[in-house]
Amino acid sequence: MNDQHLNELADGIMALIEEEDPSENNIGVLGATLMKEFLRQPGVEQSLAVLDVEKKVRLWGKKGSGMQILFHGADTPKKGSPHDHGQSWALYFQVTGITEMTTYKRVVGGPGQPGEAVLEKIDEEDVTPGNSIFFGPQVIHSTQHPSPPARWIRVTGTDLDFTERLRFSIERKEAVIEKKN
Repeated sequence: MNDQHLNELADGIMALIEEEDPSENNIGVLGATLMKEFLRQPGVEQSLAVLDVEKKVRLWGKKGSGMQILFHGADTPKKGSPHDHGQSWALYFQVTGITEMTTYKRVVGGPGQPGEAVLEKIDEEDVTPGNSIFFGPQVIHSTQHPSPPARWIRVTGTDLDFTERLRFSIERKEAVIEKKN
């Protein structure tokens, strides 16, 4: 894949938030338009199609800091538990297949706080190829891929492997801090 295309995508997304906080309008709408333009570049879809997605693939960004552009995939059915991205925003852009996104409201427990947590489902949406969904900081959501294969690009405001965030257990009614590094 041509690094120039990735750099242009990253520069475009960063330009959207230079003078305005990340939002559904600038990242969710305009960022999705930039993603569509990126995928139309010669060789991009073919390069993505051959990537090994057993683990996420860092397309752009430095490990541990700043905005990240990641490529993910599911080749077997997967269902993730509810989680947030801490203080980071995220844009999920569907390349192939479908991602079922569920968003939740926390009705017991404080925002961003571990401990007792009761969640109420507030929305379910199928994200289909060429479409996206934006989440601001601390938005609780879960992903499911019941009919793989599926591929998607996720852009985050920072490297989530180095960000404190919460993972929720609906069964145990709790939120625990998750930080991978």
